[in-house]
Amino acid sequence: MPGVRNSPKVVATHNKEGFLGEDVLIAHATWVTADEIKMLKDAGSSVSLSPVTDARTGYGFPPTSELIDGGVNCCISIDSIAASGTCSLFENMKYLVNLENGRFNSEFKLLPRRALELATINGARALGLADRIGTLTPGKRADLIMVSTHGVNMGVFSDPAHLLVEAATPANVDIVVVDGRILKRNGKLTHIDGGRLTDETAAAFDSLRKRANWRV
Repeated sequence: MPGVRNSPKVVATHNKEGFLGEDVLIAHATWVTADEIKMLKDAGSSVSLSPVTDARTGYGFPPTSELIDGGVNCCISIDSIAASGTCSLFENMKYLVNLENGRFNSEFKLLPRRALELATINGARALGLADRIGTLTPGKRADLIMVSTHGVNMGVFSDPAHLLVEAATPANVDIVVVDGRILKRNGKLTHIDGGRLTDETAAAFDSLRKRANWRV
């Protein structure tokens, strides 16, 4: 399997101890073996892929196709902003598609629409919330984003999935609704003072550095 080096057998150990199940979400999994993929599938455990963080920290390449073909529910995460640099789901979707296509020397190995599924409904399934979020379905919570197609980076509007994964950025997000509450409108946050949050974060980081005697 491409990208697997010195597997630590984490999944096999979890399986041996009875720690796998539908309520278990394995992060990264760049090191899983074919046998471990079957263990995950049989147990109903999901895998959270963090392509940007994996590349940045040298964890390796997510075995996305092997996991999907093995029947494992896969979703997308960032790991942490300290490791990924941003919380951009768009960036992680694009990175995942490009890495997977590069691994298999095929432009169509992982399609944008599948990446969107990993970023939405598959994430809901991994959290056990697929009956409440993850798709625009009557009866589910009103969780959605609306992306403007007027940005110059969006170009000529073609396939929506392709543009969302390959071209869109957080700057293109016009409206955000979470459980019926509008948290962003006309590209502006409605319930968060971005400037104040940035100032408070910078002050907290500076205080931490001083207490740790951390000099860069």
